Amino acid sequence: ILFSLLSFKTMSQPYHMNTYCNQGEFTRTSSYGSNRDTVLSNLLNSSSLGTYSNATTGLSPNKVYGMFLCRGDINATSCSECVQTAATEVATNCTLNKRAVIY
Repeated sequence: ILFSLLSFKTMSQPYHMNTYCNQGEFTRTSSYGSNRDTVLSNLLNSSSLGTYSNATTGLSPNKVYGMFLCRGDINATSCSECVQTAATEVATNCTLNKRAVIY
């Protein structure tokens, strides 16, 4: 059994702990890039409706998958703000990477 001894502060602004971007890259003009933008947009739109969503667009090898899951103790507004922060983080720090994990 693992117990977490971390305490979390309640913050007024979304905060993420870590960003992971892998080495796989795509070109700016590829269909992968536009598919990623579409998935991020779909996730942002659905984040105002609930605390979990997934989205997929495109065909292999340019198929893009995305999902978010917010903690059960936050409301949809806070979740949406967090998803917005994560999408910005992907666009800023994982610009051309095919894999991004934000938490």
